[in-house]
Amino acid sequence: MNTAMLIKPKSEVSYLYSDMTAAEGLDKFIETGFTAIPVIDREGLYIGVVSERDFLYKILDTGSVSAIGSDGMTLGDLASVSRFETVYIDADYATLFDKIISQNFIPVIDSRGIFSGIVTRHDVLIAMEPSSRNIT
Repeated sequence: MNTAMLIKPKSEVSYLYSDMTAAEGLDKFIETGFTAIPVIDREGLYIGVVSERDFLYKILDTGSVSAIGSDGMTLGDLASVSRFETVYIDADYATLFDKIISQNFIPVIDSRGIFSGIVTRHDVLIAMEPSSRNIT
């Protein structure tokens, strides 16, 4: 089993563009209800993930929710690469399992760094279920 079997393709995933303002991103968070969303550039290159934590720290730094976006900060500035490790589309199950322990989803990229979609913790756990692998 590999990543390609579990991926939710980009067309089915919420993502944000790196040139969106922080205020636009916050609006999207409220709209979707997600706690973390991948960020890509307009060419599809994976930039990172922006999370509630990133917005919270920005609010604490500025002292106001209304200050978000007033300083010209973009989602590309807020996005974190280090907290959400990526995998390539051909990553094996062991690699997925190692990463999914510490993150809710894994961004999937191709060999050029283009965002392809995500693999969720839920889908990895379902794939581990003995009945889904025909193990008795």
